[in-house]
Amino acid sequence: MSFDGVIFDFDGTLADTSEGVIESVEYALRKVGSPSFPRETLKGFIGPSLFISFQRITGLSPENAERAVEYYRETYSREGIFKLKLYDGVRELLGELKERGVKLSVASAKPQVSLDVVVEFLRLDGTFDRVVGPSLAVKSDDKKELVAAAKLTENSVMAGDAVFDIRAAKAVGASSIAALYGFGERRALIDEKPDFTAENVADLKKILLERERDF
Repeated sequence: MSFDGVIFDFDGTLADTSEGVIESVEYALRKVGSPSFPRETLKGFIGPSLFISFQRITGLSPENAERAVEYYRETYSREGIFKLKLYDGVRELLGELKERGVKLSVASAKPQVSLDVVVEFLRLDGTFDRVVGPSLAVKSDDKKELVAAAKLTENSVMAGDAVFDIRAAKAVGASSIAALYGFGERRALIDEKPDFTAENVADLKKILLERERDF
């Protein structure tokens, strides 16, 4: 039987948010006096916790990482948040799933306050049955609680482009789809042994609308 509930990650799964995120990271790094980094390196900020990423990717101390997060949010909330676009085919996919009565939700590491803004900006309000993001105070990459809150049916699947999406899906008893077209590291995603992999949104559509699976 097919899935009756789909949980989506947001950045790198439903939308390309790279321009706004990377520009905001560059601004924050300048403000704390950090050297610049190649944009390809800064793509690692898309999805995970900002506080952790500023330390892991750019080597900031915890204190400077805290400052950088504040500077990031200062410019992102004003400009960067609106520099995004849905991947081709996503709006149509969501519409078809909705028509079939599939429960749709979002579980994202993007703070709830930002998530609500982008969902409305992209005219997706009313599309999802639940949208779940962390508070601004959360500094962890663990998405288990977010995915658990977004899981609306027993026969659910989680689609995401990061290893912590796949891990969270398994932890809450949901099937998993690795969105290899997003920003996560391909090899790391495959090593997590997701139930399905999608090279693009067309593959995602085949898995969710055309492929049936026996449980």
